[in-house]
Amino acid sequence: MKVFQIDRKIKILCLVYFMVAQSSMMARATSDSFLLKYFQPESIPLMIMAAASLSIVLALFTTYLCGRFQAFGAMRIATAGIVVTLLAMVCVVYLFGNKGETKPIYVFAYMLCETIVILPMVLFWGMAVGVLNPTESKRWMGLIGAAGTIGCILAGFTISIVSKQEFVNELSLGMVALVLMVVSMILIARADLFKIKDDVQKPESGKPIGVFGKLLVLISSKQSILMTWLVVFSAIVLSLVDINFKFEVRKDYSEDLYDFFGQFYTYTSCAQLILQLFIVKAILTRGGVMAAISILPILLLLTAVGAVLFQDQDAIYVGKFITQVVFFTIEYVGLQMLFLSVKKKLRGQMNSAVDGLTRPATIATISLIITSSLAWWQEGSEGDIVLRLNLIIIVLCLCWLFVAFLNYKQYLKSLVTMIGASISVPKILGSQNSSDDTPPTFLPHPIRPENYSGLETFITKVSGVNERFNAVQEYFKKTNPNDFGRKNKGFAKREFILLLRDCESCSLFENRIQSTSEFRTLRSALQDLVEQKIEVLTTILSHLDSTINFFKIVDCLKAKDANVKSEAIEVLKGVLGPKNTDTFVNLITPAMREQDQESVGVERILKQFSTESNPSIVKGVLLTLSKETFAQGKAFITSCFNHHDYAVRESALKAFLSLEAEPSEIRKYCEILSDDKSSIISTIAKEKIQSILNP
Repeated sequence: MKVFQIDRKIKILCLVYFMVAQSSMMARATSDSFLLKYFQPESIPLMIMAAASLSIVLALFTTYLCGRFQAFGAMRIATAGIVVTLLAMVCVVYLFGNKGETKPIYVFAYMLCETIVILPMVLFWGMAVGVLNPTESKRWMGLIGAAGTIGCILAGFTISIVSKQEFVNELSLGMVALVLMVVSMILIARADLFKIKDDVQKPESGKPIGVFGKLLVLISSKQSILMTWLVVFSAIVLSLVDINFKFEVRKDYSEDLYDFFGQFYTYTSCAQLILQLFIVKAILTRGGVMAAISILPILLLLTAVGAVLFQDQDAIYVGKFITQVVFFTIEYVGLQMLFLSVKKKLRGQMNSAVDGLTRPATIATISLIITSSLAWWQEGSEGDIVLRLNLIIIVLCLCWLFVAFLNYKQYLKSLVTMIGASISVPKILGSQNSSDDTPPTFLPHPIRPENYSGLETFITKVSGVNERFNAVQEYFKKTNPNDFGRKNKGFAKREFILLLRDCESCSLFENRIQSTSEFRTLRSALQDLVEQKIEVLTTILSHLDSTINFFKIVDCLKAKDANVKSEAIEVLKGVLGPKNTDTFVNLITPAMREQDQESVGVERILKQFSTESNPSIVKGVLLTLSKETFAQGKAFITSCFNHHDYAVRESALKAFLSLEAEPSEIRKYCEILSDDKSSIISTIAKEKIQSILNP
């Protein structure tokens, strides 16, 4: 990767996330240490609930800030406020933290650190997704995440060193404040990169909507509700894993908590970096959003099943390791990509409302439940505890996966709506009614729903490329996608792939033909054929999903707006998959196609189109022949005398007469063509015979 070719916007995002992740990791280690060092086990869930409650209040406030100042403005204000509070907290801890047996100051210190773990992260991603499109997200989120992971690794080493110092509490809080101060300064200096143009229509009339009204609007749509449920299930599972992990750590490492957490988060950060450098980009580009939001619940599901089978309490360490590594590298990125289907101006605000509010609220609820039922969680043998915990996790992970699937479907639907390609009443643009009794040209039966199965069987048995294309074209242009069942869609998908491969081959071959005058007609014919096949491919797509206007999608692919093009590509990937989408997009936008430097000559052209029946292409091939290449092309010309199209036969005869120098050969073929059904061809042939007989 060439660093200096990275857009400045991406570089700044990497730098900011490096700082944010570093501060989050140091805040996480500090809060965990405060929690386990100064509070009894029965107080741990209660403290987690209190911290989550504070996060809820702050999430409401930041949602308001995002609506008024955009995500980057809210982040500037929030980081500045956190820095001031942290510096004040350092002074308070230094002056009063070591006095007395009880230390109520650590209650607020812990809650503050827990807030710092979540709040800047949510605001950062709200800011990032506001300036990125789906293509940029898939390409660069791995790099941005890697920058954050490096920050986490550095934070882990720093915490391990600080843990051995006398004023460890003060130093930990002070370093978090210092890092966030740098973040605030960067945001002030580079605010121009993150301002979003207003793409949201202002209300024409009525009173201004307050913060709670805006919040209700945000969480009232199907999209926001589904994302909220995704956050809820993920937060429940992660909270269960985290709380039980803390219980185990307190039991096993009570003497050296700072050092344990420093090392643990360092190792997890190293694993994150490996994922982000070598795996994340492949997952996002090939598997897309669906893969990103489903990997973590699948892994936790497998871990829980293994724990049940082997009755091992140490599986909680494995579960925590997986959540720490995968959540921040893949799962959370996938969640943020879901916000790309929201209008840019609303992304930061919805992120704060859905993720920033829902996650701490869920954590607070789960903590309250665990606090009130702590005896139930800890009763019985170790095997009973393991079984109880992991059976709950298994059920929740299954629900998590189901909601992830629903979110992905809604994500695609929202993208379609956002680019204006939604069809409220499913239909195919330009198609005829399914009851049309027009006699078919290339098919044996009228195109009616009751004949679909037989016609599809007929098409699969057509061997000729052009003949099959004609049959497929007629079939899909006259069928109604509303009448298509699963089997019909399976046939449509297979024919789409076959035609796509054929169209790709044709396009690539056309791209290799020389751009000289003798090849101009052939190139033009091939270009027209590719455009014709693209139209049929688009028609077939409308049969795969009749709620999407794929002709509009194709227009978006040709648009100059990179965001619109990226959103259209994302929709196609949801229907076709990454590989077929890449091929289709390259056909629509040839400039994006990798150019083949090897040109083809007449010999290769004759071989390629030796059995071609398309009149335009055959005539184009005939025009490529000259005196020098006539010997190679003579057999092709004479084979065209039997072509079904009279214009091809006429062109072949004219080419033959202009290139053949032997009178006996000319007379031989002219005598054959003198009886041609076309009066023009027969007249030319007879006149040529007379000129040979009477020179």
